[in-house]
Amino acid sequence: MLRMKKGSPISLDRAIFLSDAHLSQDDLHTRNFLILVEKAASEKIPLFLLGDIFDLWFGAPGLTFRFQKPVIERLRELRRGGLRLYYVEGNRDFYLKKHHEGSTFHVVSEGEMDAAIGPRRVLLSHGDTVNRADLAYRFWKTVSKNPLAYGALSLMPSSVVLPVADRLEKTLKKTNRRFRESFPEKEVRDFALRMFASGVDFLILGHFHTERIIRFVQGQATKTLVLLPSWKEEWRYFYLAGEGESDFRTFRPDAPLL
Repeated sequence: MLRMKKGSPISLDRAIFLSDAHLSQDDLHTRNFLILVEKAASEKIPLFLLGDIFDLWFGAPGLTFRFQKPVIERLRELRRGGLRLYYVEGNRDFYLKKHHEGSTFHVVSEGEMDAAIGPRRVLLSHGDTVNRADLAYRFWKTVSKNPLAYGALSLMPSSVVLPVADRLEKTLKKTNRRFRESFPEKEVRDFALRMFASGVDFLILGHFHTERIIRFVQGQATKTLVLLPSWKEEWRYFYLAGEGESDFRTFRPDAPLL
């Protein structure tokens, strides 16, 4: 069970959250994503990305797809300019922490991330391991995120690795449909209750490509579970202010984020 620390190392007065952009080319989705990040920088709003921003992302620079490079460089420029930028790895992200923490992002978490937004304790997770019944995926994650295997992979020429990885990613999209196309509500609620019992006020998850806010009344307190939709569906993001205001909003290039 998660044990909350006294005084989270990430303490902010407001933030916005988005997940599962699955960017795969230089298109409108990618350009709007970058506009949103630029707006977050100009409006001085910290931004949390809860995984799978690209369809497939290897941490090693030599394994970076060509279209990803200008996106990553722009994120780095904005962070150097003052944007508070945080990343929680998703199931399509591999070993980002070593190469991107402190450069592209302030913090990269390979699991869950603890933050404080105002007086609220917030736990952030991609959500891909919440469903304990999905044994096939749990096995795949154990194998695919083995550091020895990844170390060997990163030594191979990118001209060999990237085409194979691209084909693998397309194959993975077609597999394990029973678990990917149904929302495991019981498992998600059980996970949320465990986290709330450990001191969390807000639990924010990605991965399921569904937009929901579910509130749990526990005595005098109200705990909140937030499920983030896929960015490509409607360009939606969630915001949370220290004063307690929170909701989903639709991104518009001509409008402020908050």
